[in-house]
Amino acid sequence: MQVFRICRDIHQALDGEGARLFGGRWNSPGFPVIYTSEHLSLCILEQLVHLDLDLIPTNWVTLTLEIPDTIEGETLSSLPVKKEEAKRIGDEWLKTKKTLYLKVSSFVVPGEYNVLINPLHHDMKRIKVSKTSHFQFDQRLLR
Repeated sequence: MQVFRICRDIHQALDGEGARLFGGRWNSPGFPVIYTSEHLSLCILEQLVHLDLDLIPTNWVTLTLEIPDTIEGETLSSLPVKKEEAKRIGDEWLKTKKTLYLKVSSFVVPGEYNVLINPLHHDMKRIKVSKTSHFQFDQRLLR
């Protein structure tokens, strides 16, 4: 399976450290997780909904990650209604280390999936970065 990540160039490490420090929709602070998407375009939209359009830095990169098809993951079939429920589900999934990844429906584009990766799972070493590219947001998206 191929997944995509967009981040500032200084945050390319696949360690989930930013999410561990600050938390996210699917994790509380203290739980590292790597947020990726099935499509690069979804990554871009997921970033844009969290950015101040006047302060977008220019040092972005996209990462293409390859997860071997032999690695099993989970798919969450329905979205939690409350943000706290999403964090609880994500924290529990991360604690169990049962699977390397959890596919969750995007709140930004329902029907498309984000893929959460547990950097503490024993199969993490099998993920490969197949491509890294510099990225700049198209100015038309920033109006």
